[in-house]
Amino acid sequence: MWFEESSWSNLRLTDIQEEWRDLWPSKIEFITSAMAYLFAMTNFLNLPKLTLENGGVAFAAAYAAVVGVLCMPTMVMEMSIGQVTGRAPVLAFYHLFPVFKGIGVAQILFTLVVLACMTKFLSTLCLFLYYYFWTYHAGRNGLPWLNCKAFPEFVSQPCREAGSITNITQIINRLNTIQAESSMMQFLTTLERPSESIADFKDFQYSVLIAQGAVWIGVFFAVCFGVRFVGKTVSFVMSLGFASLMAFFIRAATLGGVQEILEIYWKATDWNKLADYQVWRLAIEQAILGTGIGYGAFITMSSYMKRNNNLVCDSIFLSLWHLIITFVQTMSVICIVGFLSMKLGIHPTELLETGEDQMWYMLAYVSYLPKIWSAILLTISICTMFSVLVILSLSVLSTVEDAFGENWSKCCRRFILALFLCGFCYGLTTYFATQAGRHAYELATRSIKYCTIYFILTAELFATAWFYCAHKLGRDLHNMMRSRCCSCFGHFFLYFTYLLPVLPAGVAFLNALDYKFSTFSAPIHEWKYSEYVGIAIAMVPLLPIPLYFFMTILCACCCKGKNHQKTCKRIRSVFGSRLQSHQRNEKAQPIPRYTSNAPGYLLLPQAPLAEPEIYA
Repeated sequence: MWFEESSWSNLRLTDIQEEWRDLWPSKIEFITSAMAYLFAMTNFLNLPKLTLENGGVAFAAAYAAVVGVLCMPTMVMEMSIGQVTGRAPVLAFYHLFPVFKGIGVAQILFTLVVLACMTKFLSTLCLFLYYYFWTYHAGRNGLPWLNCKAFPEFVSQPCREAGSITNITQIINRLNTIQAESSMMQFLTTLERPSESIADFKDFQYSVLIAQGAVWIGVFFAVCFGVRFVGKTVSFVMSLGFASLMAFFIRAATLGGVQEILEIYWKATDWNKLADYQVWRLAIEQAILGTGIGYGAFITMSSYMKRNNNLVCDSIFLSLWHLIITFVQTMSVICIVGFLSMKLGIHPTELLETGEDQMWYMLAYVSYLPKIWSAILLTISICTMFSVLVILSLSVLSTVEDAFGENWSKCCRRFILALFLCGFCYGLTTYFATQAGRHAYELATRSIKYCTIYFILTAELFATAWFYCAHKLGRDLHNMMRSRCCSCFGHFFLYFTYLLPVLPAGVAFLNALDYKFSTFSAPIHEWKYSEYVGIAIAMVPLLPIPLYFFMTILCACCCKGKNHQKTCKRIRSVFGSRLQSHQRNEKAQPIPRYTSNAPGYLLLPQAPLAEPEIYA
């Protein structure tokens, strides 16, 4: 069947027996899926404020430099690992270095936590979109998160519309969006009915529970047929989100106030800020989150490509795409902020936030536009997040398939694994659907943002560059790719990875110094174990890295195995790459082109051949 078709041309350098493995149906689907993964919501929500407050154009230049120096070489490295091993992160790192198998496990565990958190936010946006269409069906004017009087069922205390102005001081004014009495916060409160303590979960909020279930039903149908259907689903969703973004960008750029806001950003430009390490820290942090390196997604996506794929050109193109789409996203927000700043007389710094608060601000921005723009903004956000959710789920599913063996990549068994995965991830989100869900979500998202992904990325870069050796990976590139020029460029980029571990490690160290539990909300402090739970959420994904490292060495020292090798030889084997030994075997014994068991061939020794062939 079409979703089980695979290719014998996708030969691997590992010592695993060759097998049929699904491939992307076309290079276009691989590229569009990677583009969708880089179509990040985090830049949409964070970069406008970060740019204005940290040097204007200087910060934008720092961000672009980090993408070129850190993110692009890391993409080349991750794609090389996936393409040369043909496996998802766990087995990919095992074949590079058995002692670093824990890096792949850490990436998958962290991905599961991120999937749970993303599900909560995405399901909330889906409920916004549901109530948008509900107002049309019910014949009601306005929107429940923007209008107080038209929707009294969503109001529980004196209410002010989210797009109205509130006076902070006699000098400072800002939108009322995230104040407790705003229609936005009261709408969210009606949906979630938050309790007074994170430990007091009380009842399930069935609307949230159903929305989260709908998200994972959609993910299941996207991944259950394997990579050949993932590419089609993600391409369609990404195209819809991109078209909506372009419409939003064009409308925002034609509202007025664009020249004034650009002048404000230009006046905020301070090139001296590039001497401040905090600016570079923010740029590195945002670039890592925006490009999604360190999660193992690039390893998984490239593992379904043919060995001779030109991954260097792909990495360069995807890095440029990320910078372009980031520019469009950021300018869309900046232009509409310029319009509101001119219309309301509020300084842009009072109209911008970061993270989810910025999402609520943006929904308030469009209250000054026709109602349809609320739907377009929600479509952009939902499509962007759903595409990333599908790709991260594919990474986890591929890891599970690798663990169970090649037979589990077949149709029916993959259905079972996909159903189990989506059910498991849905189970992880159930606490978010309780009345303590808002507080649990805050605890989880704020705990993992400090150090976890940066430590994982540091370990990945260090293990690959220094233990496996970036130079060896560069030689693998030469063996895989037909283009000598591109493989030389890729080899050059990989040399950067020798120095790159210090960047995410530095960010993790600085973030750890800035950790303050007192900044969490009061309901989280109501439970005395909240801080320990937050630390566990952040640290548990990191535990497999040292555990696998020491346990592998311990097993090599204590277990003789079937061959009864000496201890020194066993220790050397766990620090040696399985890829290199197999490459030497390949060179010693050429692979026969025609064999009696090759698929699609009937060996006829008496038949004349155009040239001498090697028979098995």
